[in-house]
Amino acid sequence: ELSVERSDTLNRIRRIIDEELTDRQRQALLMLSVQDTPIEEAARRLKTNRNALYKLLHDARLRLKRRLSMEGLSAHEVLTAFENR
Repeated sequence: ELSVERSDTLNRIRRIIDEELTDRQRQALLMLSVQDTPIEEAARRLKTNRNALYKLLHDARLRLKRRLSMEGLSAHEVLTAFENR
């Protein structure tokens, strides 16, 4: 049951990310959060500077937080979905 619940939560999060974030926000989030790319390298790849990248991520996080709240997903549910299994 827990596995199904986690899978459902991950699918909801993926859908929200796809619907809510711009392509550029998704790229930045993927590079920095999933691929662990250093900020300077991510900025270079995205052809921007460090400050603009921080702003891009800030805006992405705000959009995600707002949408997750609207969807009734708590921070605990999101974190639990990404825990090591």
